[in-house]
Amino acid sequence: MSEIMGVTRRQARNDDLPVETACGPIMMSGELAMAYVPCQQWESPYAPDVGFARGTIFPCLDKPFIGEEAVCHG
Repeated sequence: MSEIMGVTRRQARNDDLPVETACGPIMMSGELAMAYVPCQQWESPYAPDVGFARGTIFPCLDKPFIGEEAVCHG
């Protein structure tokens, strides 16, 4: 019996009705999510101090947040 957000499948037999949880109502008719995670090629990691500052030790995952700089305000 699987448990999702504190609600077990046995409690949610009627798939047409939402089930109330602490996070709000959810439909129990299917899976909540499906992830695709591609294989990552090994590369030399950052030094610990650089990795800590960047939030990752892997250079290929180092994607700086640009935020407002990427928005054209005309």
